[in-house]
Amino acid sequence: MTTARKRRLSYLVGIVISIVLMVFLFRNIEYAKLADALRGANYYWLIPNIVLVVVTMYVRGYRWLFMIKPIKPVAYSKLLAATCIGFMANNVLPLRLGEFVRAYSLSYQDKDISKSASMATIFVERMVFDLVALLLIFGAVISVSPVHIPDEMKAGIYLAIGVAFAGLIFVMMLALKPSQAGDVLTRYLFFLPDRIKEVVRGVVVKFSRGFEFMTDLKMVSQVGLHTLLVWLCLGVSNYFVFLAFGFDLSLEASFFLLVVVSVSILVPSSPGFVGVYHAGTVFTLSQYGIGREDALSFALVLHAAQYIPVTVLGFYFLKKEHLSLKQLEEEASDETAE
Repeated sequence: MTTARKRRLSYLVGIVISIVLMVFLFRNIEYAKLADALRGANYYWLIPNIVLVVVTMYVRGYRWLFMIKPIKPVAYSKLLAATCIGFMANNVLPLRLGEFVRAYSLSYQDKDISKSASMATIFVERMVFDLVALLLIFGAVISVSPVHIPDEMKAGIYLAIGVAFAGLIFVMMLALKPSQAGDVLTRYLFFLPDRIKEVVRGVVVKFSRGFEFMTDLKMVSQVGLHTLLVWLCLGVSNYFVFLAFGFDLSLEASFFLLVVVSVSILVPSSPGFVGVYHAGTVFTLSQYGIGREDALSFALVLHAAQYIPVTVLGFYFLKKEHLSLKQLEEEASDETAE
């Protein structure tokens, strides 16, 4: 099967999963109750929710400032623009190309930042710092949550936290000794021609430039603190939507919801995480005794309150920076096809 066909198949699988989940969620729903729940919500509480969602975008951009600084000091405005464009792309483009779009939008704005180095910082940000923060929050939540969580699942979560920290240590080693890391990797690729191994070694060394900030404890601390701030803002933002619907739930429940939804959106889906986001939300609220109609209405509003502001911000910065979403998508698609 060609790469293009695999991409089309992945896209179709995501669409099917989203459709199936939405059909399942709306099956046997009493639409009158759903409409009543939507009408009865106090939408003024969405104002602080949306403010916090927007704040997290600005914090993400500022966090990136510390990660990219060892490569080259970049204006915060460019990092903010690339961040918002990338998250918008995840909402409107297939195959979750947002992270690639984010890297390419930055390289278009600043030619001195290579796409590989930019992608490396995004990889560390998302797969190390965000993952560690999310797992730590989940570990704290399950220790106080009234929701029954099997001991086996708790053990798995704590194991995942350990693995995430191990990944953090590995990245730090790669940052400290990129050349040696390239040598070790190519040693295991002994079956490849020398020319290809040299290309791989060069890519590893180039990619490792995005890890340089890991050698500075002050920068790592700043990235860690801003990562924690991002997830705290997102967790608290959910609580205001609880208030909008009159749910008598604690702040702990809003963080539990944050973790479950963050895991749910890893499942293949349509652009914007339709279906998987809503299913994760409804499942979480059901654990706290919230009825299906109320939970689904909440999920629809919560998703919209996050989707719309982020998408609008992304298109605003796309126009402001005179970038083409179609061109960014094509480059990102070409990269994933390689």
